[in-house]
Amino acid sequence: MQPLMRDQAAAPGPPAIREGLPDYIYQRFFKAGIFVVLTAGCTWGAVNLLEIGLAGSFLQMRLLPAIHAHAHAMVFGWVGLFVMGFAYQSFPRFKATSLWKPKLAAFTLYLMLAGILARIAAELLPSVALPLGGFSAAAELTGVSLFILIIRRSGENAVEPPQVYERFLGAAMFWFWVQTALSHFFFFAKVTAANREELVLRIALIDGSLLTIQFLGFVAMMIAGVSLRMIPMAYGFARPKRDRRRLIFWLMNGSLVLGVVSYLAFFTTRMPAFAIGLELAYILTFAWAVLLVRQLGIFSRPAATDRGLKFIRAAYSWLLFATAMLPLVPLYNALAGQAFSHAYMGAHRHALTVGFVSMMILGVSSRLVPMLAGLRDEEIGALWWPFLLFNIGNGLRVSLQILTDFVPAVAYPWVGFTGFVEVVALFWWGALMWRTMNLAKTTRARLFLAAVVRESK
Repeated sequence: MQPLMRDQAAAPGPPAIREGLPDYIYQRFFKAGIFVVLTAGCTWGAVNLLEIGLAGSFLQMRLLPAIHAHAHAMVFGWVGLFVMGFAYQSFPRFKATSLWKPKLAAFTLYLMLAGILARIAAELLPSVALPLGGFSAAAELTGVSLFILIIRRSGENAVEPPQVYERFLGAAMFWFWVQTALSHFFFFAKVTAANREELVLRIALIDGSLLTIQFLGFVAMMIAGVSLRMIPMAYGFARPKRDRRRLIFWLMNGSLVLGVVSYLAFFTTRMPAFAIGLELAYILTFAWAVLLVRQLGIFSRPAATDRGLKFIRAAYSWLLFATAMLPLVPLYNALAGQAFSHAYMGAHRHALTVGFVSMMILGVSSRLVPMLAGLRDEEIGALWWPFLLFNIGNGLRVSLQILTDFVPAVAYPWVGFTGFVEVVALFWWGALMWRTMNLAKTTRARLFLAAVVRESK
């Protein structure tokens, strides 16, 4: 956090506190992200899941607009806004520099919110889908492009020389832009489909690749870069015997490209050679996950701990579980007697997106927000109940979704309620984070004044 300045024009007595926009810009993005996840994000997803459970099928065309609108809100409004807020606050400080054009950075929040709202409306209102979709694409592509520009310009005058973790952050921003463009291409491919059969074909062809780029490209790369920069230093984990960061970087990008190309080629040609390439991509994805966990030493004995560590460890446990599911796809399909199991792949994606990605957001923000507010762990609580409920809800969702392939009469009625367990956890966590951010200015002022008093003695 940049140093707070004394107001030179203030009357004699305790100095006033004046914060600059870079000091609190993260709060705007974090609060917007919390609002989105508790409305169009997780809560709406839980309602959709309840309808799926009651109907007894994940394949319901009538719910597709709501499901895709919810998914867009989660990627751009929950994950995207937290990534942008964190980057504006932390990346310049990683490089011992300042944020370039803070007001422009703040403007990107409004671009993203406008784009998200327009996209949700476009998914739900076919009569105005094209103009709203066009506006959403323009707003979000502009917002993401400006975000990348601001971060790059902020690092131009950095004192610190380039570091390996920056490769991950740079690749994440590249995939952020690519997935934004592909997301809107996917939308226009859907709304211009001539009939139901063409719509299903386009969804199957594009959506799988889009999800891979979103979560194994943009999000996983961003989490890996931030983790490599922060986690060993924050918790004092032992350094690995061998530095495999460059290998992890190329495995992450290589497996992603191989997976997308192999999937598209196999889908269009049905040639077995491309199925082998897809399986190899799955194996390499699990390999980089294992290597990343070992590089971070995430399960070794920490020198320091806080309430965020349990979330971060749980997140990486879910990453290992989710990526371990991928190489087992052919075996599972054979056991289930299906060419492709939507239930199994959906369970994998939920383990990855909620178990790994959302758990990391909860963990990192649970550490960062109180620290920026000048509060200690004992002043804000350990967040055990949100942590337990979130993991229980996610575990039930993943396991019950898989069981719908084998005991649908038992699994479907229960799977529809698991989302609300996660919603309760997020409301609990979100309320505490919101309250902590509201206390930040008062708490920092108190600490600043105490430091001034100490210096004056």
